[in-house]
Amino acid sequence: MVGEEKKETPRNRVFEPYENHGRYLMQDPLVEVREYPDHVRILAEVSDQDPNSVIIRPVDSSRIEIFFKYRGRNIKKLITLATGVSLDNYEIKVKNGVAKINLRKNPR
Repeated sequence: MVGEEKKETPRNRVFEPYENHGRYLMQDPLVEVREYPDHVRILAEVSDQDPNSVIIRPVDSSRIEIFFKYRGRNIKKLITLATGVSLDNYEIKVKNGVAKINLRKNPR
């Protein structure tokens, strides 16, 4: 338009193009460990709604590995627990992309 000044973009507002935008799409799933008096609960982001797609494997008395799918990738997480747990009696539920894994603590 006639008589309008051209506004300059302030230097701190110049956006650079992404050089590695794929790293934002390939983030790791969130895994959270909560400890209760009688059990330990692990919450993990998963893609599959089937509880049978989440696999738990003991490493030793205070460490476990969990395997699951997340955004088309196979994920393996090693989780160190503050107390020993029993894998004889555990429960896995998956709802809305979150797996809840309840593990009973070993009796002291």
